[in-house]
Amino acid sequence: MNPIHLSLVLIFAFISFAMFLLLKLNPFAIKQNPLKKRRLYLTGTKLKITEKVAMRFETLFRQTRCTHKKFLVMVFVSVIGGFMAGVIMFGSTELAAVMAACMLPAAYFYLTVKSSGAAREEIEGLENTMSIITNAYAGNDDIIKAVETYVEEKNRYIPAHLRTPTPFDEFVSEIRLINPNVEHGLYRLSSKVKNRYFTEWVKTLILCYHDRRLKFALFPIIKAMNDAKSMQIESDSMMVRVWRDYLMTAGLMFSVIPMMRFSNAEWFFILTKTSIGKFLIIIMLFTALGTAFYVMKATKPSNR
Repeated sequence: MNPIHLSLVLIFAFISFAMFLLLKLNPFAIKQNPLKKRRLYLTGTKLKITEKVAMRFETLFRQTRCTHKKFLVMVFVSVIGGFMAGVIMFGSTELAAVMAACMLPAAYFYLTVKSSGAAREEIEGLENTMSIITNAYAGNDDIIKAVETYVEEKNRYIPAHLRTPTPFDEFVSEIRLINPNVEHGLYRLSSKVKNRYFTEWVKTLILCYHDRRLKFALFPIIKAMNDAKSMQIESDSMMVRVWRDYLMTAGLMFSVIPMMRFSNAEWFFILTKTSIGKFLIIIMLFTALGTAFYVMKATKPSNR
């Protein structure tokens, strides 16, 4: 087999394996009964993987005010920019194609970093919202009624055409008009707001839905959130610094390759034209992509 074809096959296999790991798919799993699968989908409460991914992107788009069209344009620009940068740095279309593939998540990383400011503003009002709903629920023992009380109070003095739908508005609409499963609706509500204390609060609400005597466990969660709120700004500043240092390090690492074209042409030829050299560069590209995901995970604030 041609070395170029072999390298492309290896790249495709590596990307496919990474996607299976990322989406937690098992191609060897026994196929479920379609009727049983449909019944589980309709009656189930926990979110499916695809639903979690969709909720994550909807949250990012809402926090950054980015449309689907704008996001697709950003992805397209990232891929084209990666391909052109690969051609300039490596002088190889095969390596440029791999670099373009590695640039696919760039738009997602950008929106994640940009959403930190909007998320901080959201969290500042989240504690008050949780407190209002908790007090209402402690009085009426009805989760839906408690959320409706907050939504009505929030929208009372705002004209209808100026109202901005929040996850709580969507929760009430989904329960009343689409799916009356309260537990599933609470899971969806939790996935729309990336906050550790809010997630714990929603899980406690789910427990309260089965046993109302646990409702007083909601108040300590709100108090703990208030104590941790002051750490939010420091966490966001740290995230920006870490991303800046990471991008500078990655840029310096790859800038060495085009510099070899002028300082040592023979090494540059071995690195960009031979199979071994291309394989080493591919490893560098995927390592940079993997460390980018690690940086994103490591810089996630502790209260999100």
